[in-house]
Amino acid sequence: MAKQDLTTFMAKANLPELTDEDMVDALDNVLGPQDSLANATTFLSFSGKTNLYSLGRDQSDMDSGDIYLMEPQSVIEGWTCWKGSKPVDRHEWSVYQAHSKAVPERELTDHGPYREQSGEGWKGMLGFGVMSTDDTPVSIQFTTTSASGRNAVKDLLQEVRSRAKAGEPAIPAMRFDREEFFAQEQRNFKPKFVVDAWLERDAVTAHMDGELTLAALLAGETRATKKKRAKKRT
Repeated sequence: MAKQDLTTFMAKANLPELTDEDMVDALDNVLGPQDSLANATTFLSFSGKTNLYSLGRDQSDMDSGDIYLMEPQSVIEGWTCWKGSKPVDRHEWSVYQAHSKAVPERELTDHGPYREQSGEGWKGMLGFGVMSTDDTPVSIQFTTTSASGRNAVKDLLQEVRSRAKAGEPAIPAMRFDREEFFAQEQRNFKPKFVVDAWLERDAVTAHMDGELTLAALLAGETRATKKKRAKKRT
């Protein structure tokens, strides 16, 4: 794979250049009380009714054992309009550019009438981008409009924010899992993001440059250990 870092790989989403401080400030806003990657990205969603993920055109489920590298600078929010169990309109923007690109609710196009009992209408959306760790890495964008899904994303972002603010490794190596819950006596499911390790950006770059194996990356190594040559006797 060509030399690149995680942000370069996710550049298909036209990510902004940010410091950790900028990222912390923006995540403060998205984690507040209001619920509010664009090119060649495979899209991923989760259904709380079927307990299945839906990846790409094939709508394949996710293996909970597969590890992905989440890019904290890829966090997006927006709106999705549902009608007839399908999205009919959508707006999204980077949370780090919300001040200039966010679409206020009052400006959303009315696609009504809506069947509110069926969950139709405009819903707040939240999501993030990840990169797979297999032999042919792909960029994936996960988004969700359900309350339980957005809360799961916010829990992950809260930990990212806390770690970035403390100067700790803030890139999660994570897996897409799921968990059961009950609401109004109804059995339902929500996405669960299992973090196997928190990584330094330099270590992720080394992995993508082929200098670190995935196992070494998850073990906390930052650069490949080079064997020292024995000195020749004179």
